[in-house]
Amino acid sequence: MKRLAGARAFLTCAACIVLSMLAIAAFTGQWPLGRLNQYNSYSLQAKAWLEGRLDLGTDYEWLELAIYQGKYYVSFPPFPSYLLLPFVAIFGVQTPDSMLALLVALIGIWHCCGLCRTMGLSTGSTVFWTLFLYLANGWLFISVNGYVWFIAQNLSWTLAMAALYHARKGRGTAALAAWACSVGCRPMQALYLPVLLVMLYRTERQRDTVSTPLLLVARRWYWALLPAAIGGSFMWLNMARFGNPLEFGHNYLPEFTRISTGQFHPSYFLPNLLRLVTLPSIQSADGRLSWPIVNGTAFYLVNPIFLTAAAVCACHMISPGPDRRDRVIGILNTLLTLLYICIICCHRTLGGWHFGNRYLLDVMPWIFWGMIRRKQAVKSAMYYTLPYFAFGAAVNFIGTVAAYNHWI
Repeated sequence: MKRLAGARAFLTCAACIVLSMLAIAAFTGQWPLGRLNQYNSYSLQAKAWLEGRLDLGTDYEWLELAIYQGKYYVSFPPFPSYLLLPFVAIFGVQTPDSMLALLVALIGIWHCCGLCRTMGLSTGSTVFWTLFLYLANGWLFISVNGYVWFIAQNLSWTLAMAALYHARKGRGTAALAAWACSVGCRPMQALYLPVLLVMLYRTERQRDTVSTPLLLVARRWYWALLPAAIGGSFMWLNMARFGNPLEFGHNYLPEFTRISTGQFHPSYFLPNLLRLVTLPSIQSADGRLSWPIVNGTAFYLVNPIFLTAAAVCACHMISPGPDRRDRVIGILNTLLTLLYICIICCHRTLGGWHFGNRYLLDVMPWIFWGMIRRKQAVKSAMYYTLPYFAFGAAVNFIGTVAAYNHWI
């Protein structure tokens, strides 16, 4: 019965989300099997690898490429190219990126529903909160095509969700491997490793398998083999291309090499923080809101999960019941999320062209997990959150259509 209920929840969520994506495609032309992807950096990189070289061999002026020692490299972390290798071998560089983006989305939805079920949420709560996360918080914009910026973030979201799900189930190898792959899409996902380790340790303790962290390491050391191999491959590629195992290439983009402050600098923090809280302006001519489509806008308008999760966690913390261990892992997750946001605010941009707050998507799977851990609180919050959910879903749907059609 539990499996049947889980399947119903997944199918309901998948149908609602896919239909929303198809509705966006009907207005924008972003069909899963529609136009060819001109921002196909990962396919070009996979093609170069299959031809036996690490650089692209030539410049593609419309792409963000790192220039190092006179050669042109894809400047983004490489994991998506790993996945595209067999497709490039079959289709060449015109891989079905948008269809792959849809498949990645479905895998993420499955893991999200599974995570909700492992946390003890009912079928109704699972459907509500999964739809809340996917439809009302900026994810729609990055899901409808395979552009180089968006496919990596879509993959990172799904992999983070998979890491949380498998950690909750006590599957150490799968959880850490998924986390390692997510780092190969969005490097700062590395910050959340302590959360996964604490989750795995607590699961093992509940099974009476281990009593101390050292005993966990002694008995489950093999969990680290696959993620170490994945991470080692990234570091080897970085070393072979840029002479630094931690350099993925973004520091060698012309937009950063031309300025003294570079990619990250404290001087970026305050302007970016203000962008995250500033309301859209009102156009005096017709009274419409002027929504920013470069580097983000007020996070509370396009990402209801932040205020909702804060309210849920606050209610949970002041109510009787949460034990010390529950508080510790919740505080750890919150502090790492705040650190993540501080770091992205020190980046020169907040994601370039997009609708919403694209960089904030990276922390949402972790915020979501932190919220649904409070089972009773999220059950009560469903009814109060519904208007905010509807508002966020409407804003994101309309904003995604408007941005892709260049109406704003």
